[in-house]
Amino acid sequence: MQDKYIDLETLKQEMLTCTMCGFCKQVCPVFLDVGWDTGSPRGRMTMAYGLITGEFEPDETFRERIFQCTQCTDCYRRCPSSAKCPDVVLAARRELVRRGFINPAQTKLVENVCNTGNIFADLDVEFPEQNGEIPLFIGCQHLSRPNNTKKTIKLLQALKIYPKIIREVCCGFPLAIMGFEKEHQEQKSRLESIFPMNGDPMITFCPSCLMHLKKEYGQPVQHVLQIINNKLDDAPLDMIGKTVTYHDPCDLSRGAGVIDEPREILRKIGCDLREMTHVKKESRCCGGGGGILTWDESLSDRMGMARIAEAVNTGAEMIVTSCPTCEQTLKKSARNYAEKNSTKPLPVRHILDLVIKAIK
Repeated sequence: MQDKYIDLETLKQEMLTCTMCGFCKQVCPVFLDVGWDTGSPRGRMTMAYGLITGEFEPDETFRERIFQCTQCTDCYRRCPSSAKCPDVVLAARRELVRRGFINPAQTKLVENVCNTGNIFADLDVEFPEQNGEIPLFIGCQHLSRPNNTKKTIKLLQALKIYPKIIREVCCGFPLAIMGFEKEHQEQKSRLESIFPMNGDPMITFCPSCLMHLKKEYGQPVQHVLQIINNKLDDAPLDMIGKTVTYHDPCDLSRGAGVIDEPREILRKIGCDLREMTHVKKESRCCGGGGGILTWDESLSDRMGMARIAEAVNTGAEMIVTSCPTCEQTLKKSARNYAEKNSTKPLPVRHILDLVIKAIK
């Protein structure tokens, strides 16, 4: 076996573990949209196996299907055999990148991170540096919203949570999820050279950063909602008084297991929570996962609208989430859904914005 297959070869047993039962098809948001087996987890398993056996030669259609996976990991949750399809897909992506099957949107994003340290190519990122008791990793998405970030830091201080904030660069998650392993390793080195990765506890705002810091850097990390939830019992609050539905981000719910905390926070600040059909560990992707927002906008939009339809059916006044990418994707999908159905868009809010409003 050639060296170029090494990632896939080590996962060959995972591909053979797949029994082709099809349970994954009923939870995969991509398959539920495209309807083709090649758009399902078991289809991608077959395609990856064909790649290492030489039965398949990758082409643009092959690339499209592999990169349509949202990495929501619901297939792994549902699989009776616990076959690691998400890992196989990432290995297949690395192989495709090695072979040059890359689209311009991916190249641009990689250049942004490598040249500027963030996904938006922003050379004027504002870092609210300060001393504190626990390191806070803010993340690209939240750093792109400096006013909101400052408000959130003031919220933490009001709750007697004192974050230590230093300069940072992208954690490398976007590079890893796209299969750019060389660039990912270089980005990890950049971050480790400026941000202490010494095993001390950390907090973060972003679910994807949280999972990546745990997996790739071995850091003990908590999402900021876990800390906030423990502090709200003693905080003076103004009740929000809204009927809301909560969208579980995939990395926060299935990944980090942070499911109860956001719901407890919503109740503590006076929200009436109405659950969608697919929630908690069975939550559906917002349409922005796995990088698909970058290179398949139409599919992303359709998956997002399916999620908005679930939210609308609850009768809630707004949809709340705790991931900046989910927030961005769902806001666009809410507008698309409203236009299609001649209604007003369902408001989408980040849960931290509601907590900020509730603190007296």
